[in-house]
Amino acid sequence: MTKKRIPGSERRDLILAAARRVFSVQGYHGAKTLQIAREAGVSEALVYRHYPSKLALYRAVLRQIFREQDQNYAQVGVMEASTRGLVTALHRYFRSIVLDPHGPGQAGYRLTLASLAGDGYFASLIYRRAQRRSMRQIEAAHAAARAAGDLVGEPIKIENVNMFVEHIGTMMNSIELLDPASRPYADDGEALVRQALWFCCRGLGLTDAAIARNLAD
Repeated sequence: MTKKRIPGSERRDLILAAARRVFSVQGYHGAKTLQIAREAGVSEALVYRHYPSKLALYRAVLRQIFREQDQNYAQVGVMEASTRGLVTALHRYFRSIVLDPHGPGQAGYRLTLASLAGDGYFASLIYRRAQRRSMRQIEAAHAAARAAGDLVGEPIKIENVNMFVEHIGTMMNSIELLDPASRPYADDGEALVRQALWFCCRGLGLTDAAIARNLAD
């Protein structure tokens, strides 16, 4: 029986997906092209036919990740410098994580966890870019919420705010991929989204009145 021939574009995609997995765990220096080839189910020579060097392959992986990161911010980022902007962004964020855990934008969370279990370089790179990408908008929204009296208590550094929320989202996304019977949460779906939203909003220092008002809008 003749094996089905895989088009070149599909082979390239297989190699790129395998490289993402290997680089996320091993880092650039620890990853080997032979390991990537085996992960993709192709020969090492075929890897070099599509990508002239390991560096070229690594750069292709980063370009793909950065595009996905930018698309994700366009969908769930803070769009308005206000209390409403903060609450709405968190609501969209948790809805995407809980209601669409297999979505194309969610793979980055699992790659980040894999990287943290390995050399951590990939995760560090993604975190630093995320901070640069979102810092200004989140800082402006926090300042507006505090000026409006909606954000109270001791200020939390924006860098830490970003990371605390991201850490919760990453773990929730991974748990949502489990069989429903294995998930430790007392809720699921929209109820779980609401619980996560209230937890994070309160942690940021938003008053209950401000959260309820902006959820109702």
